[in-house]
Amino acid sequence: MRIKLILAAGKEEVMKGKNPFKPLSLTLLAGAVPEHDYELIDMLRTPEIDYNAEVDLVGISFRRSSEKTAFLVADNFREKGIPVVLGGPQASANPFGALEHAGAVVIGEGEKLWVQLLDDFENSGLKDFYVSAPKKFMAEEYSIFQLPELPTLKDIPIPKRELFSRKYDFELVFAARGCAINCDFCSVTRLFGSRYRFRLIQDVVEEVAGFKGYYYLIDDTVFGRVNTYNYYLELYGKIAQLKRKNYWIGQANLDAASHEKGREVIQKAVKSGFIYAAIGMESINKKVLQKSGSYSKMGVGKSEDMLQKMKENIRFIQQQGILISAWFAIGYEDDNLKTYYDTLDFCLEMNMLPAFTPVQAMPGTDLYDRLEAEGKLQDPDKNITNVPHHSMTNQQVVEAMEYVQRKGYSLPVILHRTWFYFKILVRKKDQTVHDVIHKTIFAFVTQWRFGKIMKQETDILKRKTQENAS
Repeated sequence: MRIKLILAAGKEEVMKGKNPFKPLSLTLLAGAVPEHDYELIDMLRTPEIDYNAEVDLVGISFRRSSEKTAFLVADNFREKGIPVVLGGPQASANPFGALEHAGAVVIGEGEKLWVQLLDDFENSGLKDFYVSAPKKFMAEEYSIFQLPELPTLKDIPIPKRELFSRKYDFELVFAARGCAINCDFCSVTRLFGSRYRFRLIQDVVEEVAGFKGYYYLIDDTVFGRVNTYNYYLELYGKIAQLKRKNYWIGQANLDAASHEKGREVIQKAVKSGFIYAAIGMESINKKVLQKSGSYSKMGVGKSEDMLQKMKENIRFIQQQGILISAWFAIGYEDDNLKTYYDTLDFCLEMNMLPAFTPVQAMPGTDLYDRLEAEGKLQDPDKNITNVPHHSMTNQQVVEAMEYVQRKGYSLPVILHRTWFYFKILVRKKDQTVHDVIHKTIFAFVTQWRFGKIMKQETDILKRKTQENAS
């Protein structure tokens, strides 16, 4: 069959035209049933779609920010009589809305589902929903195929990365799925389960060995958790032994730095090429961390001062030569406008890249369900977020975000943070001159790009606020 797979992107996607990450999910689907003729389109790089091309089936993956675009693209193909399948994070969060624009909707991880879906398409006809999720999907009036349990990752297909011919800055790869933390604003646990599932280490190492440059390990925390440290120790040990060592980045938690074996994982990760961690710190307010379920990620004991212990964990990670961006979701009931400025001061003190987001209640999360049950969800088209706040106005939040961007990414601050990391790198005995120069340049360029992205995101919020005010 001729199959067109599309990664949708909205008009105001801040990464449009410069996405550094080669999409992985669509290449995995193509690898799961490789005998078909696939065309892969990343709308961040190729926004124009040829609706007149001869094709048997279209599959579209989309995030929340690209939902309207995905539905429009799907409708255009369906008007021409071409069957469409919708999937991706937002399809999983809004499956019934997605079904209004598709012949079938994929919920959860798609590799096993894609095999069944294509078989149905060629033979008995598409079902309404194809589901891979921990809980049984309830929709009695619809036809459903659901896997009896979340699949193991021991036979994950080889991604057909060559279908994306353009160059990307980072390859994507994963070693594990699942998350036991279940923060109330996050849907990962609902989709991928609370039990960690792992790929065979040798399979991951072989993929990494084929990369020629940077890569992004997209596990939810590349430092692992207490019951997964042994896996990551072995994985990073084997990656470090590869003839060519490529630099890599990933998401992480602070708690590993408070555990002896977790610290060993961090050090092993650095030896394998790890240079940058995006850490979801979420808040510096203890009440917010406890209510959102994020507190356990901080690595703070019951009798310890929270902020001091967080700082200690941050310093350990930084002293390994790892650049940190700190991600915060601000706008819970216990936050106020001062939270933005206090959190920025915390980031400046700790030499971290500030990444602030007004907290959003995403469909398919505990936060969304709670606010919906309480009747508190507000219109996201008329506000910067669907989470209401008792004291912060849209305008005040935008002004705070603008201040964070200007102050947090001013040239003097960027140079100061770069100098901070440079001093750490030159003191490390295991760093070559090439390592020091390369990682220092990476630190500067990453901050510069972050600043531009933060400004674009803030400008979008500002325009939205101004339009609603008028």
